[in-house]
Amino acid sequence: MDYLLDLTKLRGGLRAEVEELSGENIADCYQCGNCTAGCPTTYKMEHGPNVVLRLLQIGAGDELLRLNTPWLCASCETCATRCPKGVSVAAVMDALRQIARLRKIKPPKTDYVTFTKRFLGTVKQHSRLFELQLGMGYNLTSGHFFSDMTKMPGLVFKGKLKLLPGRGTKKGREAIKGIFERVEKLDQEQSKGGK
Repeated sequence: MDYLLDLTKLRGGLRAEVEELSGENIADCYQCGNCTAGCPTTYKMEHGPNVVLRLLQIGAGDELLRLNTPWLCASCETCATRCPKGVSVAAVMDALRQIARLRKIKPPKTDYVTFTKRFLGTVKQHSRLFELQLGMGYNLTSGHFFSDMTKMPGLVFKGKLKLLPGRGTKKGREAIKGIFERVEKLDQEQSKGGK
């Protein structure tokens, strides 16, 4: 793929938005590739983490909003741990997802949104992740009814999958509730502002 460098875009546009939202300095990345080498989801991405940063550095990042790459980031922070400059690609990917959402750009696969909604729904309901509810809810709403169902008995037997949700501390539950309330308030304010 060929890119035409536009000097007016090198410090502005999407790069500036990403830097503001993520708190990361995109120029800090010097393309060592440690982030991509350690990323557990790179094999599914169109561009590895270092390429994402490079595209933002050269001002050619708008295409990133239409790819599955930001949506596949597991936010595991392996990138930041391995980076000699401490750049968190996970924060950059999160910023790209936020910008895509604000611009009403849908991810290439609706499964990403379905999984995110189910994940956040279980956290909101139980103040922590309940994997069984997440898996079953995702399978039902995504249309992958029996995906990975054969693995369930083994996971339950080995104690890796709980049949009942865990319960966080009262302080933790209140903190999670507060986070969801603040996010919902921000969403309402953005909807009213027409942004």
